Amino acid sequence: MNFSDLLDKWYHPKREEQEQLRDRIKELQELSRLALEIDNQQIYRNLQIESNELFMKYLTYMFFDGLRFIVPHLFLLAVITTKISFVSLPVSLPGLGSEIPIVLVYPVVAIIFYILRKKFKNRKVQLSNA
Repeated sequence: MNFSDLLDKWYHPKREEQEQLRDRIKELQELSRLALEIDNQQIYRNLQIESNELFMKYLTYMFFDGLRFIVPHLFLLAVITTKISFVSLPVSLPGLGSEIPIVLVYPVVAIIFYILRKKFKNRKVQLSNA
């Protein structure tokens, strides 16, 4: 198990449960469609209730996964802002001036980092498949 797998396990501890819930929800949707075809409203209603409960559980898992992703960024941003409050630019931007708060710079840099990392991983996978 490498570092990437450990990070993935930390960010998504309930991934297997999420996949099981997603599969079960798809199965319930198919059964609901069949219940509508045979015009059985009671079965359809019961399937929809169960599907909605499972969907809410799925959303809860997704929410906490999102928190696990955002909290380290907030901590890092807090540490950075104690040392650096503003980034000085050689030019003055309309509405912002020549100093931009690090709170605005960090999300842009983080998004660019994740996009580049995703492209690098995709390219690495393509090269290993070739």
